[in-house]
Amino acid sequence: MRNFGMILLAIWLILYGAIPLIGISIPSADLILAILAVAAGLLILLGQRRFHFKGNFGFLLLAVWLILVGLLQLINIGFPASGTVTAILAIAAGVFLLIRR
Repeated sequence: MRNFGMILLAIWLILYGAIPLIGISIPSADLILAILAVAAGLLILLGQRRFHFKGNFGFLLLAVWLILVGLLQLINIGFPASGTVTAILAIAAGVFLLIRR
């Protein structure tokens, strides 16, 4: 299950970068990206749960970040400082992934 989550994450990253870079217009691109983010986050979370998060705190934070960002886009809601919260989660996930914790 972890591999499928990583595949969805890779697809999400490619689309997230390519759509604005190339300047193409895909109907419902925001919806597609939001669903991909939530699905990737859930699958990564479930895959990590299987291994009891041993040394994978970065993946846990990444999964939470993906789910939060996807849900914020999908439900089209926000909360005060949502940008700050997602930015801090992203930085923390990146740091923990780099130091492999």
